Amino acid sequence: MLFSPSIGRAALARPKFCATLFALAMPLAGASVASPSPASTPESLRAIAAHNASLPAATKLTLAALVQRPAMREVRLSPDGESVAFLLQSGPGASLNLHDIASGTTRVLLKEAPAGTLSWSTDGSALFIDDAGGIKAVNVADGSLTKVATFDATQESKVLNVDLRRPRHLLVSEHDRKAGTFKLFSYGADGVREQLYEGKPLRDAMLDAKGQAEYIKALAPDYSQIISRRDGNGWKEVLRCKPVRPCTMVTASPDGQRITMLMGYQADRTSLVEVNAATGKQRLLHEDPRAMADLRSAATDPRSGEILSGAYELPRRRNYAVAPSANRALADINARFPHSSVALTPAAGGKRWLVAESGAGLQQPRYWLYDGESRQSKEVLQAERALGKPLAPETLADKHAISYRASDGKTIHGYLTLPRGVPAAKAPMMVLVHGGPWSRFDGEYDWLGQWLANRGVAVFQPNFRASTGYGEKYMLAAGIDFGNGRVQHDIIDGLQWLLQNGIGDKARLAIMGSSFGGYSSLLALTHTPELFQFGFATVPPPDFSRVIELASAENLAGTEDLPTTMRFHEMGISSANESAMASLRKDAPMAGTARVVRPLVILAGGKDEKVEISSVTEYAGRLQAAGKPVTLLVDPAEGHNPRKPIVRLAYVHLLERLLHDYLGGAAPEPCAPDLCRYLEQNLKLNNAYRK
Repeated sequence: MLFSPSIGRAALARPKFCATLFALAMPLAGASVASPSPASTPESLRAIAAHNASLPAATKLTLAALVQRPAMREVRLSPDGESVAFLLQSGPGASLNLHDIASGTTRVLLKEAPAGTLSWSTDGSALFIDDAGGIKAVNVADGSLTKVATFDATQESKVLNVDLRRPRHLLVSEHDRKAGTFKLFSYGADGVREQLYEGKPLRDAMLDAKGQAEYIKALAPDYSQIISRRDGNGWKEVLRCKPVRPCTMVTASPDGQRITMLMGYQADRTSLVEVNAATGKQRLLHEDPRAMADLRSAATDPRSGEILSGAYELPRRRNYAVAPSANRALADINARFPHSSVALTPAAGGKRWLVAESGAGLQQPRYWLYDGESRQSKEVLQAERALGKPLAPETLADKHAISYRASDGKTIHGYLTLPRGVPAAKAPMMVLVHGGPWSRFDGEYDWLGQWLANRGVAVFQPNFRASTGYGEKYMLAAGIDFGNGRVQHDIIDGLQWLLQNGIGDKARLAIMGSSFGGYSSLLALTHTPELFQFGFATVPPPDFSRVIELASAENLAGTEDLPTTMRFHEMGISSANESAMASLRKDAPMAGTARVVRPLVILAGGKDEKVEISSVTEYAGRLQAAGKPVTLLVDPAEGHNPRKPIVRLAYVHLLERLLHDYLGGAAPEPCAPDLCRYLEQNLKLNNAYRK
């Protein structure tokens, strides 16, 4: 519900240390280089619809097939580019495996590998596996396992990255809560550690040529992110970033005078920016050429630290060369994968690149190796990938990135998924609203969108203003207008635009979402009561003003160490804004139950830490008392993010019944005995369905 964007360890395809920032030969800098992407045209929509209608109808897919997970995970290219390590799931456990590129053979390093994140040591002789409990190292030569560290539960320990200045080490930050101290250690694969720093609250660090901390990122008392550089007099502040804004160190010049950051440039899209440590002056190195998306990650040479490429995730993951040495490789890779999302991991010197291909039509990633000498890409790990039983791409629906003009003229982004072989104008349509509201949809595979399309339903997924990934201005554009205002209008405007251009049957529309998406669904049934045939809302707050008040009163679970009040303040939201709060209360679904006329199904958790369950039950009770068609399921043991598999089964069963009753979908199969028992135990109200 209360999501704040961040760029963490997994998002940065690079290690951090002090390295050379190579001169850029490409015309990358300057906002004038970027050209905004225009809104989609009616002609482009007609072309999408015509192509989709020509496809063969989809074979019905089971829920189990749609939600299955990859057998492989943590797929990592070695620094020398000679092998690929990965974890292979088998039953409840996983094995650690090593694929030799030259021979094409795979050997098992560990039959029973610990769960966690996999990292290569800089010299390629060891693999680290770290999780919340500690760190283990695996010797690549013989598969022997060493316990490197066991994290003390009384301390907050976090693996930052591989230590490039020491061949077999990881960098780890430790916060002793009792003593109030912050330290940085380099842990060796042999378990020996060296302290590199002790001081103010530490969130990240980069090392100099001697392997000592030269730059750190710390939190100020007001939760600003401070980048500091060590000099003869201690630590000197170089840069200060606002709370919750992207502010990630990537690399630095050999003399340490310039540091390269992933950060918002000119208070907007995240870009690659060089900062002069002495003057604080910023220089733009790379931004999205399409003037659309934030820079999500930077791929660096695993030994030299040179920034080779940058990746933008929207509308699909796009990669651009940063270093001149990567120009040819990126040109070849982009030509080979023109329509897919690809995540890139380079070997040292750009000798090889591991390409992880993904997208809406790929349920599980495909892995390729690009060879810099032959300039060819070869698929690898096909047999291991097949163990995950991924669905064939031709059985899945296409997801199309679209953009449209909202009623105030602003361009809004989103995605459209159409059921294969169905005329677009005759298809029922589901508006699927994301949570957050500071979150987003992307161009990757999602089981729910595919399940709906497979059941013959078109799916519209708007990335309304407040969505992340399009820059700070887009994210903050909504302010606190989360009633029947700007955000809700962005959603309804997009739906109307699709209908006007021949997408969707206007007599068979529905809306659904979780958390904020559920709230939006309640708003839709309140303020556009005749537009949708039904609403389906999971863990929805019936009054967003109450969410703000609750969040302002305490630091909600899942928000780490930044108080929710601060997060809301940085998003332009304050419970002290009396006029805005009054507007939210006036527009709230809780205040508009009399206007609801369409069926509504609500799923909630009795232990929800972000939405008061009492408010959900009160809202449903008001609908029930007024004779409205409402169904309420409350699992007393679940929180804001349900975990039990039975909850998903109930979710899909209840949704499929709605599709059948109100959108003309096929009748669902009778529920299995365990699901029937679960529904009988947890359905508190059940009046949304036709008898």
